[in-house]
Amino acid sequence: MIQIKPMRTVVLWILAAGLTFWGFFTLGCEVAKAATSSGGLTMGSGTNSSTEDSEGVFPVKARVSWGDGLGAGRGHQGQDLMADCRRKIVAAKAGRVRVIDYQASGAGNYVVVRGTDSKFDYVYMHMIKPPKVETGQRVAAGQVLGYVGSTGRSSACHLHFEMWTRPGWYQGGDVSDPTPYLKSWKRKS
Repeated sequence: MIQIKPMRTVVLWILAAGLTFWGFFTLGCEVAKAATSSGGLTMGSGTNSSTEDSEGVFPVKARVSWGDGLGAGRGHQGQDLMADCRRKIVAAKAGRVRVIDYQASGAGNYVVVRGTDSKFDYVYMHMIKPPKVETGQRVAAGQVLGYVGSTGRSSACHLHFEMWTRPGWYQGGDVSDPTPYLKSWKRKS
């Protein structure tokens, strides 16, 4: 014999299922919104959005392993390229040096290069010594900027590499996922 559940039980079950669905739906929307907009992050689609930026030079002249990427559960704004200390760091794209500085609580020795034929600022952090270039200097793709280090807030030798859209690094631009570009440049090196 088939028993029919009391109407109150059926209504409560439908209500609970609907609320559970709505909770997961809204949580998913919030996660997606945070992933694409929190902190000015621009998530790459896995392909290069601009042909002028697809041609570049891999910035570390050494064997690397891939460390933390964009986000990494902590608001990480670039891609870590783990390499032995004192390995060459080169300009990924031609440009003009915009900023050279040291930040003990974060970037260590770093340089920011504004790309001349792209829409990005390229940021190279944790260099072992101050960069080998000067503010305002033009640099060619592949030109040595400095050497891999572990200065600032760092626990191992690596290059922390960032790409920022115009108007630029901490001037109102957004951080863009450098990993698709780096992987493309690495394949060509």
